[in-house]
Amino acid sequence: MSSKGLSTVILADLNRYYSYHGRDITTEGKTAIIRGAIIHLVFSRGFRAIFYYRLRNHAEKKNIRFLGGVIGIIDVLSNSIEIHPRARIGPGLFMPHPQCIVIGAGAVLGSNVTINQGVTVGASPGKEIEGQTEPVVEDNVLLGAGAKVLGPVTIGANAMIGANAVVVRDIPAWAVAVGVPAEVVNRVETPYHELLERAYQREII
Repeated sequence: MSSKGLSTVILADLNRYYSYHGRDITTEGKTAIIRGAIIHLVFSRGFRAIFYYRLRNHAEKKNIRFLGGVIGIIDVLSNSIEIHPRARIGPGLFMPHPQCIVIGAGAVLGSNVTINQGVTVGASPGKEIEGQTEPVVEDNVLLGAGAKVLGPVTIGANAMIGANAVVVRDIPAWAVAVGVPAEVVNRVETPYHELLERAYQREII
């Protein structure tokens, strides 16, 4: 990923924190973007964790491992979130209640994924399907508080996983899944990130 590509992805991450409040920071100019990034780096552990992950992931790809290691130490000291630098995470990751979140080395997350506190996305020892050992979470998925997504499973786009659910087999797109193990109980009508934006709009009208 080029430096330009890195900044574009970081901006998409930052914008998720603004879109929840009905704003599009990407349209507000460089000064507003820089100010917003600094504010969120200081006060938002969720944004800070994904920012450090982006830098470490970029350093890994450029084979600058010393820099990645230094950033990793700073990350551990300032956050209670563990995102492996080799995980593949699309733009717009949003962690509104960032506490005790773990994302493993082989995990793949799409765009605009929302992760709540206590979530684990990682391998299940000994399980492998066609070379896949860790989860694939597609675009616009919500992982509820305490959810565990384990092993070579795929969660389809726009799905919602309920609090404390344990996902050990594939969940189709647009599904609502809850329980241990997680089972499909309903269908999503509106992606979660859109629901957040609508909820805020109702509050200010």
